[in-house]
Amino acid sequence: MRKNVTPSSVIYDPLAPVDLVLLEKLMQHIKGIPPKPPAPADKPAVLSAVHEGDFYSILIHERPWPEKEYGWVFDNWYEDVDHLYGCLQTGGNHWVAYHVDLKKEKIDCYDPIFGEATPKTPVKKKFSFRRRSKRYTPQNTQIGDCGVYLLKFVECLALGVTFDGINDKNIQGLRMKMAAEILDEGVNFVMSNLLAN
Repeated sequence: MRKNVTPSSVIYDPLAPVDLVLLEKLMQHIKGIPPKPPAPADKPAVLSAVHEGDFYSILIHERPWPEKEYGWVFDNWYEDVDHLYGCLQTGGNHWVAYHVDLKKEKIDCYDPIFGEATPKTPVKKKFSFRRRSKRYTPQNTQIGDCGVYLLKFVECLALGVTFDGINDKNIQGLRMKMAAEILDEGVNFVMSNLLAN
């Protein structure tokens, strides 16, 4: 068990359909968000995760993220952190997931559009990583959902769950489930802070 983590006793299925109660809460919440002020005439209108309505719009519809934001981890490597999961943008509009196992000194890359957006290049031979083949990685044949695929890959890897169930037929449902769960967790966080004060 990892330090500073209390495991939940609830069994969570990251590939289950969206909870209809959470989905209804999400839709009601989106409807209640005031519209964003129009962009100045000299600047193009851009979706931004800063405006809450844009955040959920970006999450539940296919489109690239317009801004790059990074977070930092202050834990001790190897002691507190021995696995690292992440997302990598390649080619400007494609996303892949990766898993770094620090103890085994290996990196696995999970590409939902294998060979199309991230073709093999001689440069990759300089690094010691394994690109997981189509056999191990569900493929996104309807281009545009690679971001949702990679988030589900990371979630499944972190939970130790197989990728069975991630496919083009249910990716929109997984997208909606993700948005509904984020809203639900955010509301819980805000409410608990309000009650604490």
